[in-house]
Amino acid sequence: MNIKIPLLALIFILILSLNLVETTHFSNFAQFLSEINETLNQASSYELPTNNNEYFMSQSDNHEKTKDFGTYDFVIVGAGAAGGVLANRLSETNYSVLIIEAGKEDPAISKVLGLSLFLLKSDWNWGYNTIVQKNSCLGSINQKCMYPRGKSLGGSSAINIGFYSRGNKENYNVWEELVNSKWSYENCLPYFKKSETADFNVDIDNVYHGFNGPQNISIVEDTPILSNELINAFKELGMNEGDYNGASQYVVSRCQMFLDGTTRSSSAHAYIRPALNRNNLKLSLNSLVTKILISEDKRATGVEFWKNGEKNCATARKEVIVSAGAINSPQLLMLSGIGPQDELKKHGIKMLVNSNAVGKNLRDHMWYYGIVFRTNITIPYNNSLVENIKLWNQKKRPLITSAGVQVVTYYNIGDNRNFSDPNIEVIILGPPAVSPDLPKMLGLNQDYQMSFKNLNNQTDIISGLFLLQPKSIGQITLKSADPKDFPLIDTNFFSDPEDLETMYNGIEKILELQNTETFKKMGVKLIRNSSPSCDGLYETFSKEWWICDLQYVGTTVYHPSGTTQMGNNITNAVVNDNLEVYGIKQLRVVDAGVLPVSISGHLNAPVVMIAEKIADVIKAKYQ
Repeated sequence: MNIKIPLLALIFILILSLNLVETTHFSNFAQFLSEINETLNQASSYELPTNNNEYFMSQSDNHEKTKDFGTYDFVIVGAGAAGGVLANRLSETNYSVLIIEAGKEDPAISKVLGLSLFLLKSDWNWGYNTIVQKNSCLGSINQKCMYPRGKSLGGSSAINIGFYSRGNKENYNVWEELVNSKWSYENCLPYFKKSETADFNVDIDNVYHGFNGPQNISIVEDTPILSNELINAFKELGMNEGDYNGASQYVVSRCQMFLDGTTRSSSAHAYIRPALNRNNLKLSLNSLVTKILISEDKRATGVEFWKNGEKNCATARKEVIVSAGAINSPQLLMLSGIGPQDELKKHGIKMLVNSNAVGKNLRDHMWYYGIVFRTNITIPYNNSLVENIKLWNQKKRPLITSAGVQVVTYYNIGDNRNFSDPNIEVIILGPPAVSPDLPKMLGLNQDYQMSFKNLNNQTDIISGLFLLQPKSIGQITLKSADPKDFPLIDTNFFSDPEDLETMYNGIEKILELQNTETFKKMGVKLIRNSSPSCDGLYETFSKEWWICDLQYVGTTVYHPSGTTQMGNNITNAVVNDNLEVYGIKQLRVVDAGVLPVSISGHLNAPVVMIAEKIADVIKAKYQ
């Protein structure tokens, strides 16, 4: 995809060609294209921030004064996947709602799922990295995993790949065992369905899907020949074709996406914007919440936040709801005096509640994209940006979906637990995302970028391997008591060697595809056979070589959870089964941090479900 088009030339081309493009979604298509092109051009040289200084910079002399931002029934921190749902559902009533978001409006480029990768290097990403890792991300710059988090209206739902995967029903039945029966799959399914409008052109398990919800879920058109052949290859290995969000997850499927027509169905698109005309809903963007205000009798009464270099205070009559995500929510709790005693003491923060689980239990899914195949199929996706946007506007590939996603399947490999949820996910990525730009955008160092230099974005496919039930657990801690500082993220990947063994078993499963008649017919061969730090130590494609490469190329798939987990008491949890914070009244956390165990899927859909469910709990409490 050629993106190096001078801006003025781009606009001139568009003016000449507007009559060829259906522009039903946009009043000014030329402006839409120019905004996208500007973001793409900035991505190559964009320097991510390293702290939150931008919120405190101002010409004003009022740094010590606090502005009264008003009083509301509910104050919601974060306009991401959960916060957007809550803002919409709570403002359906007569309650007044303030939603505070650190980022700005989601950009034009966010609408186009196929350009998601470029949002990793933009203003709409917080810019986080992990601390130096000992067992993973060794091929990344400074041995730190990139850790993108959405900082915009819609949060991470505005910058992720938009893949819709609820996980396995057994995940939720474990929640039931650990927490409460209200979190069983049977009780969660109605809320998955409530949020969804399933708009599929293939057979699905209708009983498991909703058809009248705010978020559209779609399956995009096939890549000619390739998509169907990949389905056939997995069938040869014994998989049935089906709906992975239906009765069984152990099927091969086309990927279901958060997609409304051509537009990403983020929480901003589906929940927030449709509600902004309500008089009882107020939105404050570019606003960094730095403290939860807590009274002497330990009730959350509001929040303190910085906007345009000025300190503001918003008061909550009923509740403060923290939906800042699994990284920022524990940071905010600790800055407010809720957290492990030793951590708060270390930074001189007055402890209000000794909550040892805050920031602990960080779980994430590992992602390995080092298995690259070349096919004899040539996909003509080397169009200019203008041509590809025209195709996107007609709901056509390549930009109608993220990362060239083709098909997905799930396995349980070598896991001896009593329940049968998958621990491995395989997503095949195809043209045009499979290009030498991919490792650079994902933060690999120059040596490892070179190991992907021969990728061809018209013929090659990547077998994305995801570890869904990691044994390795990390944590979020504070760098200091200063909210200008980013939190410290330690994913601790591969600290448990069983995770490496499971992922290697997943590699072996993927390599079985080479033995299928379908792959032989497509002339498939492995083409990435270089791992700079492993080549001199182990024979290429030996088990030792693959495990070594996993540690260098494997990274997070940006699914953090568990850092404010729910549970039955404060000794091992941060919130109860209604997501109320132990030790503080009128305070909840509603985001991926509350997950007590990992999900065998992606997090966007479960977080939306959780927020839909808790919105009903809140309404019932104050009815």
